Amino acid sequence: MSNWTFILRNLRQHWRIHFAVMLGVAAATAVLTGALLVGDSMRSSLRDLTLQRLGRIDELLIADRFFRRELVQELQATAAFKADYSAAAPMILFPGGAVEHQTDDGVRRASQIVVIGCDEQFWKLGSLPTPALFQPPTDGAEIDEQQIVLNAPLAEELGITPAAVASAEGATVTLRFPRLEQVPSENPLGKKEDLTQSLPRLKVAAIIPAESIGRFSLHPAQIAPKNAYLLLPPLQGVLRQKDWDDDDRINAIAVAGKSPDAPPDAKASAALRAALKPTLSDYGFLLTHARQEFTPAEEGAAPEEVFDYFSFTSERMLLSEEAEQAAQQAFSAEHAQPVLTYLANAIALQPQDPLPDGKLLADDVGVPYSTVSAVDWSPAFHPLDLEGQPLPDLADDQIVLNSLTAQDLGAKVGDKIRVLYFKPETTHGETDEQYADFRLAAITPLTEPVKPYGRRRPPVFKERPTLANDPDLTPYVPGVTDTESIEDWDLPFAMTRPIRGQDDQYWSNHRTTPKAFISLAAGRRLWASRFGETTSLRIPAGPDVTEEKLADQFLQQVERDDLDLGLAFLPIKRRQLEASVGSTPFDGLFLALSMFIIAAALLLVMLLFRLGIEQRASEIGLLQAIGFRRRKTALLLAGESLLVALAGGVIGVAIGVAYGELMIYGLTTWWVGAVGSPFLKPYIKPQTLAIGLLSGAGVSLLTILFTLWRTRKTPTRQLLSGQASASPGARRHRSSMIAWAAVAFLFLAALCLSLLATQLSGEAQAGAFLGSGAAVLGLLLLFVWIRLRGSSGSVPDLNQVNMHAGSLSLAMRSLQRNPSRSLMTIALVAAASFLIVAVSSFHMEPTEEGVGGFSLIGQTISPVFVNLNDPAARKDLLGSDSILLDGGAVLSLRLMSGDDASCSNLYKASSPRVLGVPPDFVRYFDQPETPHFGFAGSAVDKEHADNPWYALQLPALAEGETMAEWGRTRPIPVILDKNTAVYSLQLMGGIGQEFTLEYPDLGPIKFQVSGLLANSILQGSLLMDEQVFKQLFPEEGGYRYFLIRTRQGDDAKVASALEDRLSDQGFDAVSSEAVLSSLLAVQNTYISTFQALGSLGLLLGVFGLAAAQLRSVLERRGELALLRAVGFRKRSLGQMVMLENMTLFFEGLGCGVLAALAAVAPHVIFGGATVPVLFLGVMLLLIAGLGALVGLFAVRATLQAPLLAALRGD
Repeated sequence: MSNWTFILRNLRQHWRIHFAVMLGVAAATAVLTGALLVGDSMRSSLRDLTLQRLGRIDELLIADRFFRRELVQELQATAAFKADYSAAAPMILFPGGAVEHQTDDGVRRASQIVVIGCDEQFWKLGSLPTPALFQPPTDGAEIDEQQIVLNAPLAEELGITPAAVASAEGATVTLRFPRLEQVPSENPLGKKEDLTQSLPRLKVAAIIPAESIGRFSLHPAQIAPKNAYLLLPPLQGVLRQKDWDDDDRINAIAVAGKSPDAPPDAKASAALRAALKPTLSDYGFLLTHARQEFTPAEEGAAPEEVFDYFSFTSERMLLSEEAEQAAQQAFSAEHAQPVLTYLANAIALQPQDPLPDGKLLADDVGVPYSTVSAVDWSPAFHPLDLEGQPLPDLADDQIVLNSLTAQDLGAKVGDKIRVLYFKPETTHGETDEQYADFRLAAITPLTEPVKPYGRRRPPVFKERPTLANDPDLTPYVPGVTDTESIEDWDLPFAMTRPIRGQDDQYWSNHRTTPKAFISLAAGRRLWASRFGETTSLRIPAGPDVTEEKLADQFLQQVERDDLDLGLAFLPIKRRQLEASVGSTPFDGLFLALSMFIIAAALLLVMLLFRLGIEQRASEIGLLQAIGFRRRKTALLLAGESLLVALAGGVIGVAIGVAYGELMIYGLTTWWVGAVGSPFLKPYIKPQTLAIGLLSGAGVSLLTILFTLWRTRKTPTRQLLSGQASASPGARRHRSSMIAWAAVAFLFLAALCLSLLATQLSGEAQAGAFLGSGAAVLGLLLLFVWIRLRGSSGSVPDLNQVNMHAGSLSLAMRSLQRNPSRSLMTIALVAAASFLIVAVSSFHMEPTEEGVGGFSLIGQTISPVFVNLNDPAARKDLLGSDSILLDGGAVLSLRLMSGDDASCSNLYKASSPRVLGVPPDFVRYFDQPETPHFGFAGSAVDKEHADNPWYALQLPALAEGETMAEWGRTRPIPVILDKNTAVYSLQLMGGIGQEFTLEYPDLGPIKFQVSGLLANSILQGSLLMDEQVFKQLFPEEGGYRYFLIRTRQGDDAKVASALEDRLSDQGFDAVSSEAVLSSLLAVQNTYISTFQALGSLGLLLGVFGLAAAQLRSVLERRGELALLRAVGFRKRSLGQMVMLENMTLFFEGLGCGVLAALAAVAPHVIFGGATVPVLFLGVMLLLIAGLGALVGLFAVRATLQAPLLAALRGD
């Protein structure tokens, strides 16, 4: 007989026990396979969601300015485009908008919506039918341009139904989105109000499903975005009436590749970027030819050149640092000269005596509202003094006035001149007036024209103008430089100084011609800002210097430096597909959540296989007695185990598919809080099934072989007697010593972990407490094992056993008969009970530390410059409603939109949202009585130990060093919520860990974790110092994120008042407790999932208990028959078996619960735990009931056993 024939016959002979083992293997394999399938399904579903959300869109260009629509056609005509791309669609895109809809119950608002202005070309990039609004009109029909299309999530939030849209009245909404202002809002000349474009009474033309580009989004998230779609030409028309002369401009381009499922690679993206050829105007730059000639009155006199140069300026008024550097390099051969021109509130003689009330200058003194140019003299620009001599180079404390201004002031060379100006950056929209004193170094002549400026005519001069007669030294500022009178200036601040007749006359004759000159270094010291330090470059003209040549030189330099200057394609599909790997490895997570089921299944396999070995002990002994070597019998048994493991693995894979689909169903229904939306679909990959089969069967086979290995030294004689375990003999003493040593070790481990936990916080503390509880569990199980081993060899004296009262004693003796089996059964139940109870301590509820004492969170679509924490400012804004905030607080933070890095977003965040923390926010938490955010740790110094927000402070920068330069070499301190750090950004190092992120226009920037918030409403954001924020993101002006503390019960009123008064800014307020609850729901859902899966593991443990008890009854049939023969009634025997079962069960349950209490109790004492007592009580009662059912099963087996036959057999 061959070995395999022998193995197959043995399998058939002992099919029952092998079938049971096979089911255990199947359970372990099913859980492994199911967890892997959940991970595959999560990643594949996120990938499919990305492909659906973007349709055919592979690359997206979105700018903060408008550029020519012709750029799309020019791009499509290039060879690089045609090689890898198939289509491009022009768009106007605003990522942050707001919508209002009036209902019978009041106004319903939706904020943070995506506003898309598009035409039919955009809809061709998706799979949705083109809405009628965007289809070309037929038969000359006119389209109502006052229409809008909403996607389903936005319509649902506004309460607009398809029936309402189709009704005769229809549904109308008001749409708001931020204007694209070019002059930065925090520049003194930047607008602070009217920053939002409002489109009222838009009729809802259709509601489209959130599918394909109906759920288009710039940021990866599984939650469907809220989108509004407008017809492009009417939107261009509306914006043109407000801002432009050119009606065919856009701010975004969507580009489609040739395959919707496979985006072009990085090489193709680089080629597309190189193929884009913007002009200077597309970049927002102006190149103006400034030329002044004078023709003497003599007949036939030739025109004389006064100055001839090109002025390079920006629509933003200031040249950015990278633009200026590129321009300086591009125009280096032409010796470009930087100029910084600034608006002075007043120029006057320095007061001789201090002024009352701290005034810098009397209101009616000096020349008001004049331009001052900071420029160094050069051969091309070197004005003369009144004697016709070249002006001397200016020191930083010197100034030059033109002759009209000096005459107006009565100033002479050597006098002290005071210049009043606003600081170059505003705070909360408020200007801060400063002054600088200079010594008058010289006076330069200014020629008066005989005719002033006309509407389309420059002034006319009878005498030769001078170099000082140059209005082009001042850049173009809409609403200021293009007006006919100073009285017409459209300024964001009130002009408090009186405008005199000579001031208006100067404007009529000279417009923006500077009245004073200082050195470039002095000007930059006073007026440089994060927006730039140069208003223009003065490029001397020459025979070979033309506007076209200069433009080409600059554009070529931009290409050489690989700059995008705000016009860069984002490989949006490739980035979002990379993010679809997920922030959480769900296969690993579900393996962790299911680990106890796997462990229980393997213990069950071990228990069942051991029972089989015990059942076949005499057979194995007989084989060895007739000449089979131990190795031979071991190989035969291993062969049986291999086939059983493979069969169980195959069945387990099939069950694992069903288990995985059940888990996915649970994540879309019962546990949808863990994923946010029911988007998951099952995906089955052959390689995953193969991994599951090999892993499950392999681990189970190793478990079986380990069990077999433990019986290797059992003597043949003992096997022939039916005992598979080696006799304890002399090993008992050695085992006992090892056990007591283990007791001491576990006791010390539990004690040390508990002490360590008192020094930790957050999850580290909870983990230490949990580890301490696990050590206690091991300690209790060791005590049980020692007790069972201590009397396992003794024989009960039946003379001392009362037939009625001795059932408990006999039950205890029976448990000690096989201590390893009893301990394994107890451990199964104990481990499950411990995990179910202990993990419940991680259930979180919103706390005051989580919300920081704030009741509302506000966010706007355009910046707010009012200091809402100032009672006077609140009074001006809210009127009588300002009393609602008496005793409260409104803390404003800066906001840079980005990816959601909270645990509610399953996509991996690459550029998280950033919040800038101002000094008053930090100081707010200095007061001990002020509610604080809870921190899991911080790097704050001892001086500020009670206020971890000081950890954001950054050492002073070196002279000339920028924040971006600092961030490329040294880390910038940030504070994160611990969930954002651990789960979204995978930062496991805690406080002090450095990491790198990349933001548009910045490149890679280094950050360092300086603080970790504990389960807070600020989850999902990077928080940094406001000054750092302003340097890194200079264009993000004002405040768009607000934390609001109100009096109890006033939340709704405060929210309503702020939303009403700040409706133009799209203010939207939500309950901070609701936000925190939604964030904690993710963690709590995971806990519920773990408890549910732990219950399945407990069920396997109960099955193991049933198997062990059934085996115990079967192998003790002779003993039970003898007890029956000596007078024990069936009821007594049933009680004894029931007591055995319940003792095992409740010892396991008791050990598990006691150890869990050891883990939970300190966590409750030190805070953070909210144990669901009712849930646990019900769960433990159900577990006890299940244990009782198992006991009844064993009793039934006892009562039905043929005891008489067993007695005869013995």
